[in-house]
Amino acid sequence: MFGFLSNQSYQINEQIIAAQDVDALKVAAGQITRLIALLHRSGTKVNMIARLVQELNLRLFERAWHLIAPPDLVANSCLFVMGSEGRGEQLLKTDQDNGLVLRDGYECSVDLAEVCQRFSTALADFGYPPCPGNIMVSNPHWRQSVSDFSQMVRLWSVTANPDSLMELAIFLDAHAVCGDTTLLEQVRSAVFDLTSGNDAMLARFASAINFFGSSQGWWNRLLALGDRDGEQLDLKKVGTFPLVHGIRSLALAHHLTEVTTTGRIEALAAAGKLPQKLAADLIDSLHFFMGLKLKVGLQELDTGHAVSGGIQMEKLSSLDRDLLKDTLGVVKLFKLLLHQRFHLEAL
Repeated sequence: MFGFLSNQSYQINEQIIAAQDVDALKVAAGQITRLIALLHRSGTKVNMIARLVQELNLRLFERAWHLIAPPDLVANSCLFVMGSEGRGEQLLKTDQDNGLVLRDGYECSVDLAEVCQRFSTALADFGYPPCPGNIMVSNPHWRQSVSDFSQMVRLWSVTANPDSLMELAIFLDAHAVCGDTTLLEQVRSAVFDLTSGNDAMLARFASAINFFGSSQGWWNRLLALGDRDGEQLDLKKVGTFPLVHGIRSLALAHHLTEVTTTGRIEALAAAGKLPQKLAADLIDSLHFFMGLKLKVGLQELDTGHAVSGGIQMEKLSSLDRDLLKDTLGVVKLFKLLLHQRFHLEAL
């Protein structure tokens, strides 16, 4: 089975490399979801699936960009992805989150807006829906020169309102797809320049872990004998987001260049900024959340329903209930640590 799955992955990769048009890439994109299902059902660990999916997606996006963008644009820009795709934690296809940094002084040889719109349209055709918040290269806000992008990052940090801090959080997970990666790193360095010693901004940034309230209510329901039919748990709100954003906040405070949540956790633990036991529990919890979301997502795809953000409580197995209770307990403990580290009670 392992040999078969490895061969499937290799074939998709070769198909992406050999593609001469976006129609050929669309075929390869469709096979990625099928491979994910095969990997999951074969018992492959979710972190391994996520790593493989990230590699295939990045190659898919890179090949699409090379087919659509002229060589001078590719050479004088850096295409990047953000969100769970940027962190390498995306499994099933989700909304697009991408941007483009251009070299200062560069002028594209063709209509840049038209090229970027074609790219966003191609990804949508591959099964990656347009971002509801319009965080895509087709939006001029997310395609700017190094200087202009750096200035925008500075404004995010200075204004520090909920909208600007949300955009900062999204950008911090940026991962280069292709082009001149130093352009993206120049913009990223502007973030660290402004956060040094800015405890008030860091506290407001970290406080987003409380946006969705406490998971205590859901935890109590998991301990109950039964749940009301149709009741759903928003796993992202009560588990994934506070974990991922809390780690993102600590990484920003300590100027860590790691982008993946696991990489950030390991770097924080190695630097003595996070207890080793809690770090291990957070990684296990993240992988559990990812695995549970994947399991439910594949079930919904099998039944012909669109993937939703909710977990139907009555459909959880006893084992999943116990594991979910444990992971929510880890998140609760982590949030207490964040409240102490960033003095969130003073906000």
